[in-house]
Formats: sequence, structure tokens, C-alpha cells
Amino acid sequence: MEVIFLKPYVVWSMALVLSLAFAGCGKIPFIGKKGGQEGVASDEVLVQALQDKNPVVRRDAVRLLGEMIDTPENQAKSARALAVALKDRDEDIRIEAVKTLGNIDPIYSNRYLKEALNDRSIKVRVLVIQVMKQQNEKRIAEVKQKALEKEKETQAAQAAQAAQAPANPLLAPTPTPPPPGQAGQ
Repeated sequence: MEVIFLKPYVVWSMALVLSLAFAGCGKIPFIGKKGGQEGVASDEVLVQALQDKNPVVRRDAVRLLGEMIDTPENQAKSARALAVALKDRDEDIRIEAVKTLGNIDPIYSNRYLKEALNDRSIKVRVLVIQVMKQQNEKRIAEVKQKALEKEKETQAAQAAQAAQAPANPLLAPTPTPPPPGQAGQ
């Protein structure tokens, strides 16, 4: 993997992104270069921050990548970037990456979580199992909810159809004639 050295204005921009994001200002999709019109996407800055010497910067980058999951494309990008954090030398960074991957759709995160099952740290491996279990339970609950909604829709449609159906005289019960000898008494 190639290590990229950041220019001071990129480091400043990254610090600005981190501080604004934690201040709750919302998403910052693009960081312009100083004095130019070209820019760097914030996810690229965060990927570079994952290589920083300072573990606090790396941890904050992991957390911010977890905030950038509003679309399937962003989830895929964040999951790929978090795969780098899963190889971090610091166990706490790897743990944070696993937690963050747990908030991303399993379609994008399971591949990396499965790889983390081989982590050298038992804490990381146990957390991966817990995260994957939670993801599975959530998916099961979603499937059950959809099935219940479908069943309710089906029952409501059947009830509405039965209520609107005209009475069929051929299906109506016919009176039973009295037994012979009792007629007219």
C-alpha cells in the first residue's frame, strides 16, 4: 500500500472536517484545495487519516466513516475504507472499525467482518460475532415484519372482498320442509 504524505492545507482541511462533523454541522461531501478549484472528497481524506500516526486521528476517521453511510454507494465506500482500519496495529481502532461496520448493511460489511474473525485479538473476534449476530437478528425481524404486513394485507383484502360480494341466493340455506304428517298441523 502506498503511503501518501499530506500537504499542510489537506491536514488543516481534514481537521476542519473532523471538528465540523463532531460539532453536528452535517455532511461535508467535498473539500476544496487551497486557492484552486479542484478538491478532495472527504472520504478520501478520511482514508488517508486512517494511516495517521496518531491513534486519535485514526479512531475519529473510523467514526466519521460510520457517519457517511446514507446511500448504498457511501456504505460500500465506507466499508472498503474500514477494511483498512481492521488491519490497524491498535486493537482499539480495530474494535471501533468492527462497531462501525455493524451499522452498515451486511451486503457491504459482512465480507470484511468475516475477515476480522481471524483477528489476533480475542476481543475483536468476539465483537465480530456479536455484531454479525445483531445484524442477523435485525434482518430476521425485518423479514418477520414484512411477512406480518403481507398477511394483514391479504386478510384485509379477503375481508373487503367478502363484504362487497353480492349475496348468492343459490348458496343461501334453504328451509327444511316439515316431516310428512306434520304439515298443516
